[in-house]
Amino acid sequence: MAAKSTKHKKLTHKETLLVKAKAKGLTNHKAYDEAGYSETDKITAVRNTTKVLSRPHVKEALDTALAKHGITLDSSIAPIGKGLVAIKMNEFTGEITEDIKLQLSASDRALKLMGIGQDKDTFSAKYVQIINEKGSKYND
Repeated sequence: MAAKSTKHKKLTHKETLLVKAKAKGLTNHKAYDEAGYSETDKITAVRNTTKVLSRPHVKEALDTALAKHGITLDSSIAPIGKGLVAIKMNEFTGEITEDIKLQLSASDRALKLMGIGQDKDTFSAKYVQIINEKGSKYND
């Protein structure tokens, strides 16, 4: 039996409301409540929202809604890339130096996007994986 295309599967009323709430920038918890799902604790609401948003037809609808506002993965990640190479100019001397504070902030965001640094266990596991994959590049 052939898989159903996401283009033909309609969103439920609650899924539509959830997509609209997320496109407005609401948190998962607030979007879940606004969509009319049954009240629950914050952790369960966030978990359930993630499950609903991972459904292919819902993800497609959210991507479409965000794209209408110019919000794409590329446009969202681009400032992080710029931040990684940020520079600043001293107003008095005119000297141009690296903006380490901004670069570190961008680095933190980039690492989180890659799944590194979310918690101690995740960081350790990802760090070990990276070191093992890169091998001698990081050895003395």
